[in-house]
Amino acid sequence: MEAQPGTTTEAEVNRQKVFIEANKQKLLENYGEAIVLFKEVLKNDPRNHAAAYELARVYDVKDNDEKALSSIKVAVSLDPTNMWYKLFLADVLEKTLKYAEAAEIYKDMVAKNPETEYHYFQLAYYQVKGEKIDDAIDTYDLIAKKFGSNVEITRKKHALYLGKGDTKNAAKELEQLVKKFPENISYLHLLAGFYKQQNLINDAKDTYAKILALDPTNAKATIALATDKKESGGDTNFLRSLEAVFRDKNESIDIKIKTLYPYIKKITEGTAEADMIESALGLGEILTEVHPEEAKAFSIYGDLLYHAKQDEEALVQYEQTIALNKNVFTVWEQMMYIYAEQYQMEKLAEISEKGMDIFPNQVMLYYFNGIANGELENHKDALSSLNQAMIMAGKKEVLKIDVLCRMVKPLIATGKTEKAQDKVSKALALDPDNFRSISAQAFILAQTKKISEAEEMYQSALSKGGQNNPEVLEDYGDFMQLQGRTTEASEYWQKAQKAGGLSTRLKDKIANKGL
Repeated sequence: MEAQPGTTTEAEVNRQKVFIEANKQKLLENYGEAIVLFKEVLKNDPRNHAAAYELARVYDVKDNDEKALSSIKVAVSLDPTNMWYKLFLADVLEKTLKYAEAAEIYKDMVAKNPETEYHYFQLAYYQVKGEKIDDAIDTYDLIAKKFGSNVEITRKKHALYLGKGDTKNAAKELEQLVKKFPENISYLHLLAGFYKQQNLINDAKDTYAKILALDPTNAKATIALATDKKESGGDTNFLRSLEAVFRDKNESIDIKIKTLYPYIKKITEGTAEADMIESALGLGEILTEVHPEEAKAFSIYGDLLYHAKQDEEALVQYEQTIALNKNVFTVWEQMMYIYAEQYQMEKLAEISEKGMDIFPNQVMLYYFNGIANGELENHKDALSSLNQAMIMAGKKEVLKIDVLCRMVKPLIATGKTEKAQDKVSKALALDPDNFRSISAQAFILAQTKKISEAEEMYQSALSKGGQNNPEVLEDYGDFMQLQGRTTEASEYWQKAQKAGGLSTRLKDKIANKGL
């Protein structure tokens, strides 16, 4: 029985029901069921472009790009005037890396909808992705001609010219931008930076001078031009010339910090002269005065002081850094190194314990806490932290060896000689020539009265680098003292002190000849 004109057949009603149910399953994210239902619609109605489109969208969600592409091509072929189908086709083509085909879609859309600016930008985008750089530049020129030039177009063309090695046209784009907006400082900085990159030093200087004419306190331009003073008068004059910039509260702290970083490296390497160090420290101090709420100001000043061997002042700055922002681990680490170097074990134990609450996954906190408690003879706490450090050390073999060796004395002190020997054996297995491991073995042998064997191991440790280590030298002095060789013991304790040993224990041994 045929349907009367204006009515719907039962078959059509059933197809619509299946289509509605398919969309429902898609919305419920039951994608497998949705696919089956959309396929059923297309089986009964091969010209149903909406079903082909929705099927393509489901395949896209499932990341089945090839099937999504096949389905959306069917939808477009059935309804070539539907813009949304074409837009989706371009998206799927991009996912399948078919940039040239995607560009062709937008080229067609530009021809049919010449007043839609978005289509031009998408055309250029796909031309760039397909490495059709000249075509993309032509498209941007077309956009500028039709809709007017703007900063986005200029910057994109500049980048494209630069990418193809056409520095002349790359410069021309930025120069035209500056010509159009001569008082825009950010555009002038773009041009100056490009000139510097191309080693066009005089052009860069002229551009920075224009910036300073518009903004006399501009930090980036001031620092850039101060390079002349650096070349003619060295680092010290360069740093001194920046005082006004550093005192300006309105200038970015990041620019100031970026300027100081190279001088930390110079101070660390020992290539910095006294005047340069003084100037750098002066700027660091100004930074903390001008930006008293910025943790990074105190952090970099602390770094400058630390590398200039002004540890006490560095600690003050690091403490202020933590007061403002406790979440920068490197600052905690620097403080621990200072306390360890100064043999301030109570403070080292305190700060490392506080740090463990904030950074529970940082192995160095447990390592330093173990060292501190070991020196303070809190043997149980020392072993707890060192065991945790060992678990967290991962593949860091040098750290593992150090941790294993540091477990020896607390274990011996608590009567666990066998466990101590187990730790040393593991350390020697990692590196049989490590002087710490060899010295730790010698220490155990001395404690178990194996004097000749201990002597041999200590001599081996000294020959493999231990002669410069205060802990090994002190232990060997103790070994001498146990044998009544007081003069030799005193000699090695003094060597330990010269090598950097700062413990009160060592000082007492030297002063009282071990008594």
